[in-house]
Amino acid sequence: MNETVTVELDGHSYVWNGRNWFAARTFQAPPVAVSSRLNEKLASVLVAEDAKVTDFNGLLQIAQIARKASQYKRAEAAARRAIALQPSSEPAFAVLCSVLRHLGASEQAVQETEPLQSPRYPPLLVSRAAALCDLERWEEAKATIGRALAIGDSPEAFEVVHRIKANRPDLYESAKKSRKQR
Repeated sequence: MNETVTVELDGHSYVWNGRNWFAARTFQAPPVAVSSRLNEKLASVLVAEDAKVTDFNGLLQIAQIARKASQYKRAEAAARRAIALQPSSEPAFAVLCSVLRHLGASEQAVQETEPLQSPRYPPLLVSRAAALCDLERWEEAKATIGRALAIGDSPEAFEVVHRIKANRPDLYESAKKSRKQR
């Protein structure tokens, strides 16, 4: 989508620039709740625009932008179309996993990313680990986030580690004890 779209909501004008919402008068980003309502109003326009995109890179870009803009259904649709074109695309599965978690479908996120053979894409590993945390599958989450951290670290990865430690500190205590014994 190359042009901006203006949407009226509760007596205010908001502009979608293809990536973000901002208030037409102040150029400030609206609150998340307002953005969600704006996304709903814009959905039909975006569906028509997205249908015109048929290449993998374009679909992946739409999925990533939509996820960041909290347009989860749009992101899911674009990610699924991208996966249909490249069934082993870890970046597309990372978006899908993240979006499904946001939609409250963590079990589905884990199931749909399970067939990937030893993923090595950190955002996918982090999102899978977070979904495993949602399901309280702490040991699997720790192993998955450990693989992500072996590749490289990120604030999101450490958030998952902190979540695991907060809920299952015992999973990290044995490592702490063995370091003290050295």
